[in-house]
Amino acid sequence: MLSAVYFHLSSVGLQGFPLGHVPNYSYDFEEPLLYALIFLMFWFNGAGPLSVDSIIYQQISTEEED
Repeated sequence: MLSAVYFHLSSVGLQGFPLGHVPNYSYDFEEPLLYALIFLMFWFNGAGPLSVDSIIYQQISTEEED
């Protein structure tokens, strides 16, 4: 993910970010940056209590206690 952000920044630069005017009103690095931030959020916070991993872990942990 970070390599995609780096690729876009190295190929087109910051495109006048944050106050510049770009032709299609969209900076090229916004989408890969968004994906990278979402990935990092899940990386550091985990999937949460309603995730499949959490449900499987609860099933396994209760089986060992019985």
